[in-house]
Amino acid sequence: SSTLKDNVCNILRRSIIDGTLTGGTEINQAQFADQLGVSRGPLREALGQLEFEGLVESTPYKGVVVTALTRESVEDLYSVRVVLENLAIRRAVDYATDEEVAILEHIVDEMRAAAQAEDREKLGLLDIGFHEQIVVMARNSLLKKLWMLLEVSLERCLYARHSRYESLDHVVGSHPAIVAAIAARDKDEATRILSVHMAEWAEQIMAEYPVVLAEEVL
Repeated sequence: SSTLKDNVCNILRRSIIDGTLTGGTEINQAQFADQLGVSRGPLREALGQLEFEGLVESTPYKGVVVTALTRESVEDLYSVRVVLENLAIRRAVDYATDEEVAILEHIVDEMRAAAQAEDREKLGLLDIGFHEQIVVMARNSLLKKLWMLLEVSLERCLYARHSRYESLDHVVGSHPAIVAAIAARDKDEATRILSVHMAEWAEQIMAEYPVVLAEEVL
């Protein structure tokens, strides 16, 4: 059933996002079906969905393997994210209601509380939720669909980044300033702060993936 597929999908997705299943791990379908107590059918359907989301890839002779976060994949994600979210925030300044701005302020408060409680998983979900709320406020259904395609990869990168912070207060970072600029209806300032925020995000993640030079031919 689709519910069974969704359950399997959620379990595997979470394991990949939180790093339990690392890049390069082969998904042994018989073993995973046994572990999850399901037949191969729902597992295959779930893996198809995860392949669409970019979390696994099916390769000849190797089967299904968890994709690795690489410098190239982070750069690809960042370049598309910047375009979508900069468009979103400019539209959000135009269209957002005071109630919607209050939702963002509430998310920031929750982020502060999660950081204090050192709840990395909740903080990651709130961080994603903050950016999704800006996309919702943009009042553009196609923009939202495109952003949702990135969401799982964004969450995976955020989890990787948050796990390296000594203090989770850093995650709250410039989110309050972004809200203040939207509340002030200052489109240029909101875009500027968000652009810096996203550039820092990409830089911190890519620092984990140094440029690998081709070995010199002897």
